Amino acid sequence: MTQSQLIQHFSAPDRKITVAKLGHQLKRENFSLRELVDLTFHTDKEIALKSSRLLEYILYKFPENYYSDLEYFIDHAEDVTTPANKKPYAKILMRITSPEVSREVRNKMKEINLERVVELCFEWMIDPKMLVSVRASASEALFNMRHRYPWIAEELSKQLEFMTRTATPILLAKCNYILSYLHPED
Repeated sequence: MTQSQLIQHFSAPDRKITVAKLGHQLKRENFSLRELVDLTFHTDKEIALKSSRLLEYILYKFPENYYSDLEYFIDHAEDVTTPANKKPYAKILMRITSPEVSREVRNKMKEINLERVVELCFEWMIDPKMLVSVRASASEALFNMRHRYPWIAEELSKQLEFMTRTATPILLAKCNYILSYLHPED
């Protein structure tokens, strides 16, 4: 499948193929992750959103198949402007920084400078207008990166404690969960 075929697929109103089936097909065909990332910035917001959701599925399910292009994804994460597209990007950042990903992905992530991603996650997390799911995923991504950048733990703890004052129930649960690991003695 080419990028233009994928755009046609997303544009067809009668297509009801699931993200999972399409994700597996793109994996089988070794579809370029770079091209999919580029599609998440398409001028048609619907195509951009569908591309973001597909990107999330692929990098959630098969990150080891695309670890060589993770830096490209990282380099473009800060370019996301629409809240709906930030949700898949935040979930991907949470996933690829997780200690539960494959060794290949963890090793690749060690090679990538993540300082801008750390800043981006803090921006998303503290923005009260940001979608709750983006804020929660960004906070977990920061938690995952705390060993690489030790200063994150203290700043994350401060921000989460501040956020708990006005957090929604879902965000409050995420804040308390992370804080329980940052302050296990409490």
